[in-house]
Amino acid sequence: MDGMMEVVGMAQDMQAQQMQMQQAVTGASLTKEALEFQGSMVNAIISSGTDAARNAGLAAQGIGTKINTVV
Repeated sequence: MDGMMEVVGMAQDMQAQQMQMQQAVTGASLTKEALEFQGSMVNAIISSGTDAARNAGLAAQGIGTKINTVV
């Protein structure tokens, strides 16, 4: 009986680890999408034409680089 309970416990641990790995993959995917969106928006601002918008985009790009490095 103890052996059976040990096997059940190991299976539950494996399920929990698999769930954690799936959550990590999902989180990484969402982070990647958010960073890609941030990059495309900054590029759109930089290439919009006006000096003020370009400067704002370059500033956002610099801030985003610092944030991405920390994350």
